[in-house]
Amino acid sequence: MSKINVFVKDRTLVIRCERQRMTEADVQEIDIDSIVYDVKYWSTVHSHSKKEQNEIFYWEKRDDIALPPGVVPNGDGALVLYVMSVGGDILYGYKTETDAYKLAIRFSYKVARIGLSGGYLRLLMAAYVINPFKNLPTEKCRLYVDERNNVPVNLKTYKKQISNKRVIKEKNIFSIKLPLEGLLNDETQINNMLNMMVTVGGTDVDFRIGLKEVKENVRSFYAPYRSCYYKGFAIHLRRTERGNFAIVKRPMEEIEHTAWFRFMESKFVSKLMYNLGKRQGKRSHRNVCLFYEKFSSKAEEGTFELFQTAKKHKKADCYFIIDAASPDYERIKNEKNVIKKFSFKYYWLLYRVNYFISTEAPAHLNLLRSNNRFIRLSAVEHPFVFLQHGVTYMKQQGPTSSFVKGKESEPAFLIVGSEKERDVCCDMLGLCEEQVLNTGLPIFSMIEHGHINEDSDDKAVIMLTWKTYEEQILEFENSEYYHNVMAVYEMLKKYISEENIIIVPHPKMLEHCANTSLSDKLWMKPISEVLNIGKLLITDYSSVCYNTFYQGGGVIFFQPDLERYEEEVGTLIPKDEEYIGPRVFDIDALESEVKQVISEGRISLKSLRNETYIRNYQSINEFSDGENINRIAEELKSRKII
Repeated sequence: MSKINVFVKDRTLVIRCERQRMTEADVQEIDIDSIVYDVKYWSTVHSHSKKEQNEIFYWEKRDDIALPPGVVPNGDGALVLYVMSVGGDILYGYKTETDAYKLAIRFSYKVARIGLSGGYLRLLMAAYVINPFKNLPTEKCRLYVDERNNVPVNLKTYKKQISNKRVIKEKNIFSIKLPLEGLLNDETQINNMLNMMVTVGGTDVDFRIGLKEVKENVRSFYAPYRSCYYKGFAIHLRRTERGNFAIVKRPMEEIEHTAWFRFMESKFVSKLMYNLGKRQGKRSHRNVCLFYEKFSSKAEEGTFELFQTAKKHKKADCYFIIDAASPDYERIKNEKNVIKKFSFKYYWLLYRVNYFISTEAPAHLNLLRSNNRFIRLSAVEHPFVFLQHGVTYMKQQGPTSSFVKGKESEPAFLIVGSEKERDVCCDMLGLCEEQVLNTGLPIFSMIEHGHINEDSDDKAVIMLTWKTYEEQILEFENSEYYHNVMAVYEMLKKYISEENIIIVPHPKMLEHCANTSLSDKLWMKPISEVLNIGKLLITDYSSVCYNTFYQGGGVIFFQPDLERYEEEVGTLIPKDEEYIGPRVFDIDALESEVKQVISEGRISLKSLRNETYIRNYQSINEFSDGENINRIAEELKSRKII
């Protein structure tokens, strides 16, 4: 009888079919270094024995095979070199242990019903595990959100797929309840996938649970599928672009406790207005365009001025949405077609809209991670003109970005400031060139070009970015963000007076920073105002560097956590030779740069704005004439949007 024998010798993987009459086809030798991570390979060797069908021949955890540059392993667990038979064919490759197990076993299921009620996530499903591998034991199974939130499920294991009749007859239908209580704490992530966790050979292997109807628009999956309010939290289930369920939670906003909100965002009223708005939109010959900025609570990035310009064309009905609690509301509330957020007309316009036009995603018109399915559906069903609030030429925006083609906030048109930025956006977001309009961003029509000079006040601004991977740190003062801000601040004090040092916290870090020794140094006004006076900006990955440079200031890039940041976010966009200021990677190097530009408390711009940095800047942001808003309006007019 033949027998498959697999071993590794001198970095060579050898697969042999041992039998009495061996041929060249019965032996294959593979250089381990030629095996590319996450690629499946079929061996030229075949198994001729039924006993060896669906068997693991080789399974070794290894850390001596290099990953391609920039590749981050999928899934969890150690990296393994595997050889297994699938029927009579032999498969080999190099994957994470969890991904390799998924080649061997499958999770077969169908969701009959899923909901959120009575303090539980309730799931009715038919399910079982398919595992034809006799030397691969399948152990416990759990409906799994995270290690704190999971419940056991007694799934049966079969060697192959079974009929629906057998599924019912052998009681493979499960009614599962997962308490929501465990989600309501700061340690649980805001957004978690719903999985069936199957323990295979001692390793937990996750299988996503989802529901996907063929006829549905994938972008509609981002709208809540089921939702509830529970003990002060808004919770909903949504689907990913693949149809898999994610459970989303957040503390309720103050407005959500009011009777007006509960009425206007009730399922009956929302569904009625959604259908009426859609019908009216199809019957009308005039476009309704909604303008707004971040959280619908600002009017400082040029969107309001574009709204005013658009109204003059009188070819569309243009409205600007703003929260009455906004500092900008009093300034603009008497302008025609300025609409108060959460008013009746506001809700009607959310459904009657033809175009969203903003520096932020349509989600900013309502509540972020809103439970309202119909508002979220309207947001993905109508075109979005993305004005951008900052130049996209620093951080990667894909593939997890909501602006990527096919994702929730995919723009119909995107505004950029240069041909170079257009190329980057097309590459990252999957947009075609005709969707990307090179007019210059509206924010650069709102700020004065080159007004900061050697005689300007010597204000040094520290503005580091928030990192998603630090979101779950319980003690803020243990975070790299805090340590880096403090290190820069303490160093700057040696060279410039404390009253000239300004710390601008990321909005998500503001509350944390306010409870530290930094509290009296924090900038609490609009960011646009601090950039207007900042002669020197020290940042890591923020696109506000281009705003500072536009106004005449200088920039130093302080990137001590670059390696980890790029692992999480992706490689930074600028090439080494494209930066608009010196780039350093530790506090000592930063101090060396500061010494060269600050003398006796005065900031010199000479080296920070040399010919190379100016040329780099002009290739990334081409326009400096203040006419960006007019150019945008003309582009929108030519496309009969306004």
